[in-house]
Amino acid sequence: MPETSRLRPKLMLLIAVAQGIFLLLLRDAHDSGTWPAESPLWSFPLWTLSLAVPVLLLLSLEAGRELATIKWVTAFAAVIGLAAIYVGYQAQPFGEFRLSTLSFVFGASITLACFKALMYIQQRAAGTAMSYAELFTYSWRNFLTLALALIFVLAFWLILILWAQLFRVIEINFFDELFRMDWFLYPVLGFAHGLGIIIFRNLTNVIDSITKLLQGLIKLLLPLVVFVAAIFILSLPVVGFDGLWATGRGTSLLLWLLAIILFFTNAVYQDGRETHPYPKLIHRMIYAGICIGPLISALSFYGLWLRVDQYGWTVSRCWAFVAWLVLTLFAIGYTQGIVRKRDTWTTELARVNTAMGLVVLVLMLVANSPALDFRKISLASQVERVESGETEWKDFDFWYTRNSLARPGYLKMEALKQTFAETDPELVTLIDNPRNLVFARPLRPVSDLWLEMKYRPEPFEVPGELRSRIERQNINRYSTESVLIRDNFDNDGEFEYLLVFLNEDAISGSLFFYQENGEWLTGSVSQSWTGKALQNGAESIRSGEMSLVPPRFKNLYIGDQVLRPVEGGQ
Repeated sequence: MPETSRLRPKLMLLIAVAQGIFLLLLRDAHDSGTWPAESPLWSFPLWTLSLAVPVLLLLSLEAGRELATIKWVTAFAAVIGLAAIYVGYQAQPFGEFRLSTLSFVFGASITLACFKALMYIQQRAAGTAMSYAELFTYSWRNFLTLALALIFVLAFWLILILWAQLFRVIEINFFDELFRMDWFLYPVLGFAHGLGIIIFRNLTNVIDSITKLLQGLIKLLLPLVVFVAAIFILSLPVVGFDGLWATGRGTSLLLWLLAIILFFTNAVYQDGRETHPYPKLIHRMIYAGICIGPLISALSFYGLWLRVDQYGWTVSRCWAFVAWLVLTLFAIGYTQGIVRKRDTWTTELARVNTAMGLVVLVLMLVANSPALDFRKISLASQVERVESGETEWKDFDFWYTRNSLARPGYLKMEALKQTFAETDPELVTLIDNPRNLVFARPLRPVSDLWLEMKYRPEPFEVPGELRSRIERQNINRYSTESVLIRDNFDNDGEFEYLLVFLNEDAISGSLFFYQENGEWLTGSVSQSWTGKALQNGAESIRSGEMSLVPPRFKNLYIGDQVLRPVEGGQ
């Protein structure tokens, strides 16, 4: 087992402050648009190494092992640096598409890779033989140390805010202005982060006690989770599988269920060499339930494949497949151990978990390399659907291609623009201005909007200036049904108009139009209906059941401020 760390506080604090300074420089470059902000080939690896390497060193450095630790961290830094260069290349040309999805996926996968690699780096630097017991201890210590250190940084920052506000009350603004300066905040918070890690790495007994507390809570929950999984699987043949797939969330729920079972099993049984934490009957019930894992995996694969077969591969579905593969290998490994050794199956945990830790690490790195580029896989899948005749280019999701597939998607769209420049200018326009098919329906022509418009209380002529203003409000063209209500809302003898948007069974929104100095203006509408009242409101509008009711209380004007008393519900 790992012994209490022997740390070099001065070296660690120097690393923490240096990290803060590097992050400050990168942040300033991003804000000012100077190098390397607009050069992803440089900015991605610089951000990656500035965030990852200092944290890896802070969590792994120990007195007497500095050179070994630095050697292993440097080797891993070279690997993630190469991965960052490749992802940075995929972010070019800069400014032609959004980088949020690319950055998030890369950041999440590299964070997981760093977490897994850190345990092996610590063990290699210690020069001990590969032992799952040590890997297990390192993983919990690293996670809790980092989490508590971040809480310490938050508390430190809140104290600085309190400090500034106290002096601001007595009209001394120096500290308030100082603590807002990035050049002060980044190195100081970096120092606090390093100090927090030093503090909690020296409190291994406390960290291990917290670990045991969490494991004790998980021990109580594992039988419940296994029981829920068992009755759910047994219920499916009775109620049928259609409901599971109809929600569109069945696969993700199954994967989460399997992940929780496996994580709780690991937390409770650890390396499997200690005394069984449950009475024999409960222990057998649990491992019988764990044998359901491969069945859950098979069901989740079927649900995932249904989506892929219907809509093709996307980046999220590729990652879902990776998650499925990892969880399936864990489940099969555990089930194989149960079949072979039954009551003593937990002795197989160390072998399975040690190997799977390396598998997860390799997958996270390969997924950010040319060997397994999910953006290219997704693009090829979606294009193949068009070329095979399953869909048409006019229905192709160019929004997703531009904003989620980075460079491969951008290059494909540019090639399509050249291909269809003369034969299909409307498609080129759609490529240049793609619509979000997830959050919006295709825009209806303006002529269809007025043909399908319903009027209340009876058909009436809409002023030309008002028609133009409504047509500029694109939101109304996404709703399934629009109702225009005309009434004298302020009793001034002139009509005002309320445009209400309806979906199948509810009110989805509304806009208010009124005249001021001969010009039509758009106002907002405060809508307080919820639940059943929202649906009843939609039915009432369709049937024409509506009326104007003056407010019970008048508004109070205090200078430019307006106070609107309303009736309460209590």
